[in-house]
Amino acid sequence: MTRLVYCATPGRLNHKKKEIMDFVTNQGYAPFHPFQAFEYERFEGGPIGREKTIEFCKRAVEICDEYWMFGVSEGTLEELVHAINQGKPIKLFLDQFDLEWKTYYKDLGPKYGDPLDKILK
Repeated sequence: MTRLVYCATPGRLNHKKKEIMDFVTNQGYAPFHPFQAFEYERFEGGPIGREKTIEFCKRAVEICDEYWMFGVSEGTLEELVHAINQGKPIKLFLDQFDLEWKTYYKDLGPKYGDPLDKILK
């Protein structure tokens, strides 16, 4: 059975959306990509706004079978904490898709309780 995978991706990697979705599909899973579902101009950058969009993203994490993380940002870390709290299986593909993830995590990780530290150990 195909599982639905939430594709956590920073906005700065929006240009990799298709590559990420193809990667998930090629692994035999169905990708749920928030940039595909929640168009920036209408949601985060539009009338719906960031706060409500993050809420919708968290709700999407809940319906997905797994949480795969492709990069680090405030949004992906907030979603990660939610996925951990939901008990979702988590896979990290940071080195493959986000060459700057360590720099971003160093700055943002403490704000979210350093959630990657527990997963990477």
